[in-house]
This record gives sequence, C-alpha cells and structure tokens, in this order.
Amino acid sequence: MSEGEAPADGGQGGNEAPAAAPQGEAPEATQATGEPTTAVPAFEDAELGEWVKAKFNGAEPTIEKLAGSYRNLEKIVGADKAGRTLTIPGPDAEPDEVASVFAKLGKPEKPDGYELPVPEGDDGKMAEWARGVFHEANLTSKQAQAVAEKWNEYIGSMRQNAEQDNQVRAADAERELRQEWGAAYDQKVNGIDQAAAQLGLKPEELNGLRNSMGPVAAMKFVDGLAGKLGERPVDRAGESDGGALTPMMAQSELQRLGTDKEFMDAWMNKNHPSHKWAVEKKQRLAKMAAGHAA
Repeated sequence: MSEGEAPADGGQGGNEAPAAAPQGEAPEATQATGEPTTAVPAFEDAELGEWVKAKFNGAEPTIEKLAGSYRNLEKIVGADKAGRTLTIPGPDAEPDEVASVFAKLGKPEKPDGYELPVPEGDDGKMAEWARGVFHEANLTSKQAQAVAEKWNEYIGSMRQNAEQDNQVRAADAERELRQEWGAAYDQKVNGIDQAAAQLGLKPEELNGLRNSMGPVAAMKFVDGLAGKLGERPVDRAGESDGGALTPMMAQSELQRLGTDKEFMDAWMNKNHPSHKWAVEKKQRLAKMAAGHAA
C-alpha cells in the first residue's frame, strides 16, 4: 500500500474488528475480571426470559448462575426429601388436604395408633380418653407421648403430696385425740374399727369421711356410732370392768365418787374391808384424768 492510501480497515489503526458470532450460537459474555463465561441464550418463552432477568435483578444470567440457583433449590426440595415436603394449606383447604399435612408430620391414622404410657395400677381409662382428644387436636405420636408422660409425672407428684399431707393430718389427729381421750384412745380406736366393719364401711369410704369431715371429726363420728350400735360404751361400767376412760369421764367419775358416802367411807377408813379397792380405784381414775394409762 502506498503512502497516503486509506487503510483497508476503515481507519482503525490496523486493528481488526471482532468477528461476529456464528448464527444460532450464544455470544460470549465477559465478566468484570475480563474472563469470559458462557451466557444464557435468548429464551423462546419471552415471559420466562423476563422472569429470569428479574430473578437476577436485571443482570445477565449465565449458565453457572442458573446451575447454582438450581442446586440451592434442590437442597430444599431435592430427591432425598421426596414425599416429605409440605405445602401449608390455605384457609379454604379441604379437610383431606389438611389431614394429609398432619399425617406427614406423624399423626396416626386412628386414635388407637397412639402408644401412650399408662402408670402401674392405672385402669387405662385416662389414656383411652386422651387418645381421642390428641387425635382431634392433630397431635403427632411423639407430641402425644410427651404430653402423656408429663401428665403422668404431674398426677404422680400430686398423689405423693396428697399422701404426705394425709400422713401429717393423721399424725396431728392422733396426737389431738390421744390428748383428749387419754388412756381410752386405744379402746376407742378398736371400737371405731369394729363399728366400721359392722356398718360395712370400706377403707376408701372411711378416707372419704376423713377428707370431708377431717380426721378428728370423722373418728369422733364413728366413735359415736359405735355406742349406738351396741358396742360397749366407755363409761363407768366399762371402767369397773377394767376399761379405760377419757380424762373428762375419769374426772367426772372422781367427782361422783366424792359425793358417794359408801365409797368415801371405804376410802378414808383403813380398816374398812373395801379400803384397798377404793384407794386403787381412785388412783386409777386420777391417772386417767391426767391422760395416763391406768
């Protein structure tokens, strides 16, 4: 080429223009680093193409970006989670659709599918009732078992506390009645047991009386029944036969004997044939009046 002629490339200083991509092939995109990467060809579905652009905030999507997005999706709903993915039912969902969700979570098909723990000695009626309630509330098997275990623990602690409270109340009642009945306590307790047996009262019924009336009032109530049922009453006749008196009864008997001229003559006259008997009787009554055994 002679001097002054225009370059064949149109004046570009000898630099050749880049060759156009062959028809039907994707153009080669260039990253900010200058390294080329494979661009996604134009979508035949224009709507899908617009969605992809929006997905990548308007940036040019690449095969690598699309593959990474798909991999992240597969981590959530991949083949290893097939059958275990859930779609939250809408407010207008059909009952069968809602039921299928809870079934996947672990709710048994029927109430008897719950395996609930039953405490030793329990008749199982509570567990039978709970199965229906748990199934109606859509609880899973694990949830139902956890609730049942916690309930059993709670009831067990309540029963233990009740037993301890009853033991304390029984001890307090015995202490109070021993003080009131004195030497007659054991005799009265035996009479109470006999009266309860004669009336056909079961242990749980006696416990019901103690709980409703209180231990002291219940024992006094049954003790009163014992006298009406023909059990030997604890009175002067009982004492003369070797029975014991309550402190109040013993004190009353002492006062009565103090006005009995025949007894007082025997007690005061050492030469009286009944003197020894009178002295021993008064000593025995004095002990019982003080709350001691005769």
